[in-house]
Amino acid sequence: MLARRTVGVRVAQPTARPYIPTKTRRAKQVGVFSNASPELKQILVLLAMVGVVGATVLGGRVVKAGAGYELVSMQQQVVQLTRDNEELSLEVAELKSPTRIQQIAQDKLGMVLPDAFVYNSKGTTVERDVKVTARIRD
Repeated sequence: MLARRTVGVRVAQPTARPYIPTKTRRAKQVGVFSNASPELKQILVLLAMVGVVGATVLGGRVVKAGAGYELVSMQQQVVQLTRDNEELSLEVAELKSPTRIQQIAQDKLGMVLPDAFVYNSKGTTVERDVKVTARIRD
C-alpha cells in the first residue's frame, strides 16, 4: 500500500488567507432603462431614432424656408437696384447732353462758337468756315 493511514494524529491544516477584493464593486443603480424589459428597451431605442430622424427632417425644412425668404429679399433688392440704375443712367444722359454743355459754356463760362477752324496736318494749313448754329441738336 502506498498510502498510509494515520490514526489519531491530527494534521495541521494551513490557515486560509483573508479575501481581499482587487476591484471594488459598485452597487447596481436603479433606473428606468436598466430595469426595463428587453422589449421596452427596443421600443425606447426605436422612438429615439424616430425622434432624431424627425428633428433632422424638420431642421432641413426650416433651413429651406429661411433660404426661400432670403431669395425673395434678394430679388426685391435686385428690382430696386435696377430701378436706381435706370434713373442714374437717365441722369447721366441728361448731364452729357451737348445742348446742356453748350448752354453752360455760353452762360457760365462766356464761351462762343468760333467762326473758323484751322487744321494743321503734315505741314499744310487748311482753314474752313463754320456755319454758326444757334444751338447744337441732340
